Amino acid sequence: MSIPKKNYYKRREDDMKILIAEAKARNNLDNRGLAKKIGVSHSTISHKTCHPGNFSCSQLWLLEELAGKEGPHAKVL
Repeated sequence: MSIPKKNYYKRREDDMKILIAEAKARNNLDNRGLAKKIGVSHSTISHKTCHPGNFSCSQLWLLEELAGKEGPHAKVL
């Protein structure tokens, strides 16, 4: 019996969850601290952590910065 492959969206969602965890760990933040850093409420960050596809580009860029990742937006600037 083979393990079913994840679809593209599910893989990207998992990548976002890892990015969130890295941003929190690198900056010693909990959900409240992360929410404050990216300018959203605690309830919003809790919802978006469960549904990472709902993050806006600007929030994603802040998460990348907090996690120490250089995203493609940095090359455009």
